[in-house]
Amino acid sequence: LVDTLIEAGLPEEIVTVVNGDADIAAAIVAAPDVRMVSFTGGFATGEAISRTAGLKKLAMDLGGNAPVIVMDDADLDEAVASCVSGAFWAAGQNCIGTQRILIAAEVYERFRDAFVARTRLLRVGDPLDERTDVGPMITQEAAAATRAKVDTAVAAGAVLLCGNTVNGSLYTPTVLEEVSATCSIWQEEVFAPVVVLQPFTSFEDAIEQANAIDYSLHAGIFTSRLDRALTAARLLEAGGVMINDSSDYRFDAMPFGGFKYGSMGREGVRFAFEEMTQPKVVCINHITDAVR
Repeated sequence: LVDTLIEAGLPEEIVTVVNGDADIAAAIVAAPDVRMVSFTGGFATGEAISRTAGLKKLAMDLGGNAPVIVMDDADLDEAVASCVSGAFWAAGQNCIGTQRILIAAEVYERFRDAFVARTRLLRVGDPLDERTDVGPMITQEAAAATRAKVDTAVAAGAVLLCGNTVNGSLYTPTVLEEVSATCSIWQEEVFAPVVVLQPFTSFEDAIEQANAIDYSLHAGIFTSRLDRALTAARLLEAGGVMINDSSDYRFDAMPFGGFKYGSMGREGVRFAFEEMTQPKVVCINHITDAVR
């Protein structure tokens, strides 16, 4: 990346790559000459950075736990296909990936059965194989930790509908229902190919469940009613609300970020460089010699 930037004309002294440990990172974050710190990661690390940084600009993406609402008037085929893609693309290692799907009780069983059936069709394996749908997680340890979280949820009463097998760093797409609201898989970003299905009894109930989490980047809703969709867009505490699509929709021209503890600032090309710019106002009262 640095070579490409320099080749494009950026002066060599403008960009520096430093490899090191947490002590080096803390020194850079605390340095007075560093006027802005950008960070993507977990809440605890983000909070530690903010304490170390002092008075300087911060831009942070601290993760999400994306809810998608499926109303009883939704196109269920479209909702199932979009949510399977949104949940398991990139092996779930995606901060706006669909994690909690809230489904109207009237269509819950139909959606659940279709979602599980479509999930079972996904092929897990080598990402260099064109037949592969879901590749590996970042490390074997990440895959093992994901299975441990799912096992904990099941031990607490959750029902495993499919998945939860590990082969090295490969982890099969996993679907759960009846997950306790106290489980980490409900409360926190799992960052893995794991989805929780949960029925709701009213629109208000769906909004309340969707907003119950402290981390929020994107959300989605499937419905055929525009008024309901726009009401959800207003009430959902998220930086982006996708209507008739999963939470996993983004392109770089969008102002990307979250609500609550989900983020500080906005990404997306225009919005990112605005975050990194300090405005200056110049006022001219009177000049007698405009030529000079």
